[in-house]
Amino acid sequence: MYMMNGDGTIARLSIATPPIVPETRGADMPAVESFPRHPFRKLWLRVHLYLGLFGGALFVFMSLTGSVLVFYKAIDEWLNPALLTTSGSGLYKPLNKVVATAQAAAPSGGWLESLELPSHEHEVFKAWHKVPTDRVDQFRWYLVTIDPYTGSVLSRDREWGTYLVSFIYELHESLLLDELGRTLVGFVAIFLLISISTGLFLWWPRSGKVRQAFLPVTGASPIRRHYQWHKLTGAYSAIVLAVLAFTGVYLAFPSYVIPLVSAFSSVDESSDDGAVQSHPVSGVPALSAEQAVELVRRLFPDGRITYIGIPHKAADAYEMTMHRPGDFRETVGNSMVWLDQYSGAVLKVHDWRNFTAGDTFVAWLFPLHNGKAFGMIGRWVVFFAGFVPLVLYVTALRMWWLKRRAHRRQGVTGFVREMM
Repeated sequence: MYMMNGDGTIARLSIATPPIVPETRGADMPAVESFPRHPFRKLWLRVHLYLGLFGGALFVFMSLTGSVLVFYKAIDEWLNPALLTTSGSGLYKPLNKVVATAQAAAPSGGWLESLELPSHEHEVFKAWHKVPTDRVDQFRWYLVTIDPYTGSVLSRDREWGTYLVSFIYELHESLLLDELGRTLVGFVAIFLLISISTGLFLWWPRSGKVRQAFLPVTGASPIRRHYQWHKLTGAYSAIVLAVLAFTGVYLAFPSYVIPLVSAFSSVDESSDDGAVQSHPVSGVPALSAEQAVELVRRLFPDGRITYIGIPHKAADAYEMTMHRPGDFRETVGNSMVWLDQYSGAVLKVHDWRNFTAGDTFVAWLFPLHNGKAFGMIGRWVVFFAGFVPLVLYVTALRMWWLKRRAHRRQGVTGFVREMM
């Protein structure tokens, strides 16, 4: 470094210890040492980086709302016990009376579409009403709850999407943007799958170093500590996150996923119930809900009916969903029966015990997505997995910030050296 002498000449300033800003050591930087160099490694690194940069916030949002929805019914009951629970005991009111009460409580212009039966002694009947809108293909849904012991109406004006857990459900499912939102959510799930895949590729250990890849390194710098948190969190949770992302793709794009599955094994798309119709007979009245339920119970005496689709039009059929012993979908069940509402004839049976491989694969997807496939343990696993993208996002942002600060320091150091 140079300075001006008093006589106007320039003299070199001797400094024993120059004031150099500390540099970031190479060992502190998160270099991925675990995978052999690959010609596409830099590409995968950029893909992983930019997916996290531009999609990370959406990954976090979708996963956190998903965690809430794992227990959304329990949360709703906890928030609204007077509307969704009962302290009664004894025998339930007759089903026909419950249906009549639900129909009488229908919102203006709506009709009773289905009835959910209580799954535990403190739960209520949930009657779902369908109300047309200005759009032919769009409806509003209202929930009427009925005490099974007294037959009294507990709530009648709960429109789906307006109360807390239903609002969160709509956010998670479609970002409140209807079909466009469902498409966006589907692509978010696809991008998350790509992010998981590229992250695993970048982390994958070299031969003989598998054990070290799953263990943290002690005494690391702040940047490397965050890097270790990032890669170990991602490695340990990759399988669960990948399952949640893939099942999310199915839920957003079932019309694309099911044909792919059908290419390997047939899938019975029971959701297409328009092909199952009753045949009206002049002078023959429709069966009551109790009569229809009794017929189904004779057909499947070991089944527990959880859901009843109520006929609205003359050609509509009774649609019963039930849980049978051994069914992995514990709360609702996978077995379904359609009855002619006049004759009581069985129009269609969808029994989980007779599922094809394709039926079984598709039936597992939604219970895997919400964790119910493995009971309470599975639900808690999915709940905590929803916080993993938040950890990954925070550690990635922290690494980026620390590296940016280190680069700025290096820039100052270089400037000082040039002046020496």
